[in-house]
Amino acid sequence: MPDIFQSIDDLDAASLQRVIDRLEFRGTYAPFVAMREAYLDRLDLPPGATVCELGCGTGVVSRAIASRRGFDGTVQGTDLSEALVAEARERARTEGIENVVFRAEPSGLSGKADNSCDLVVIHTLISHVADPAAVLAEAMRIASPSARIVIFDGDYASLTCHAGRPAKDAEVVETLLEAIVANPHIMREIPGMLVDRGISLEWAHADVLMEAGHADFFASLVESYIPMAVRAGLLETSGAEDWLHQQRAASESGRFYGSCNFVSYIARA
Repeated sequence: MPDIFQSIDDLDAASLQRVIDRLEFRGTYAPFVAMREAYLDRLDLPPGATVCELGCGTGVVSRAIASRRGFDGTVQGTDLSEALVAEARERARTEGIENVVFRAEPSGLSGKADNSCDLVVIHTLISHVADPAAVLAEAMRIASPSARIVIFDGDYASLTCHAGRPAKDAEVVETLLEAIVANPHIMREIPGMLVDRGISLEWAHADVLMEAGHADFFASLVESYIPMAVRAGLLETSGAEDWLHQQRAASESGRFYGSCNFVSYIARA
């Protein structure tokens, strides 16, 4: 089953809004911001740099780069979803960010010319696509000879949400991943994929996002996406509600534990 991010525009309005809210929440969540800033701080972009983000969603990362202090270049964000691109454009307009443009690209390509970008960003995209190799190929095509390619995503095979029933918690998380993550192991495979394509890996870093006691990031994750797993027929309504109740109760009583590894790679094309 394809994950929901491959067909966002087919979602009903309520589900689409959940996705938008989740993407924006995640993009402004302090630990997540710190992960993004850590890899951006390592990039020495040339004056007037041209940046392309593949799979930009609501444009959180593209907007952050475009408004970054000292950045005087241009950013283009592309996404499969017309709805998410419309949201990205509106948020950029509201925030007064003028050096960023967003394009809907149903083909999954960028629309950029060969060798035209100083930086290509693949931020929380590659875990969701049907063909990760095609994403890397597009990044290599549009990257200039001196460009860098950033790949950031969750190692979702490590995702844990624990509320006191280990077997049930693991079962529901595994089912949830079927709905929202096409490639839960992909960040473990990226080094080999880069080697196979002659791309040099310059920097690799991992962060563990962990919440103990109270759930915030992970509460948003399960509240946003468990209903979609139900709609997809992967979870029964009663079982899903019972599990969510247990997660909420664990959080309210200080007994919750959740964690996931997130990995950043910087490669040279």
